[in-house]
Amino acid sequence: MRATFTRRTLFAAAAAAPLAAAELDPTYKLIAHRGGVVDDWHPENSPGSLEAAIARGYWMIEVDIRRTKDGEPILQHDATFQRFYGEDRPVEQMTWAEVSRLRSNPGGTKPIHFREACAMCEGKVRLMLDLKSADWPEAFYNNLASVMESHKLLATAYMLGGGTRPATFLGPKCFQSANTARLRAAIDRGEDVKRRYYLFEQASELSPETYALCGRYGVIPVASINTFRYTMAKRDEWQGPVEDATRMKVLGVRHFQIDSRYDSLFSRK
Repeated sequence: MRATFTRRTLFAAAAAAPLAAAELDPTYKLIAHRGGVVDDWHPENSPGSLEAAIARGYWMIEVDIRRTKDGEPILQHDATFQRFYGEDRPVEQMTWAEVSRLRSNPGGTKPIHFREACAMCEGKVRLMLDLKSADWPEAFYNNLASVMESHKLLATAYMLGGGTRPATFLGPKCFQSANTARLRAAIDRGEDVKRRYYLFEQASELSPETYALCGRYGVIPVASINTFRYTMAKRDEWQGPVEDATRMKVLGVRHFQIDSRYDSLFSRK
């Protein structure tokens, strides 16, 4: 019992420690889940979390997109601002002017407008978009594409979530996510999967067969390592990622979407 506790404590300390960009192993292309480096100093989808991920050398940042009452795209995961801003009104019931007056705890910063995030990322890091609705107007999706294109981020962007409607407007302009079943269906339809899709699977579920399928068709496999998945599966939130990251590396996976607490698993030896 004591030895197990010690291993977990040491691993937690290593994962929480600041990691310089030069220490990340360039063999792996890391995608920062929840808008960058999220810790006691940086709330998710904040200016600080984006800046820290860029400084640390992440290849891509996943940002969560929601729409305000007046149609503005912002970075925000939850349906309300309660968790980091103490405001329990839903995003879609607040105007951008109202949202701009909120301040985060920690950090003391306002939520980020999507234009601001793109300006911060231009020429430095790619974007993965986690769209939190499939019911927004066509003009909203077209605006996202226009903003990304103006900052030279659209062609390399990965789209995650949102369903078939946003895929209609954004899908032809950036890469869409596909699980194994969706990828096989696209292959059967004769689609140019290499140019349209990337595979997105949990690291605990990505199989050697699916990895080989990606290799045959030139599709990039992305393995996700997120704390909440291990909590849901009732697996240890430290040992589970260690086991899955090790298995994925042996398999040959090089792209990982991770909570930043796990980036020590991908540091230089």
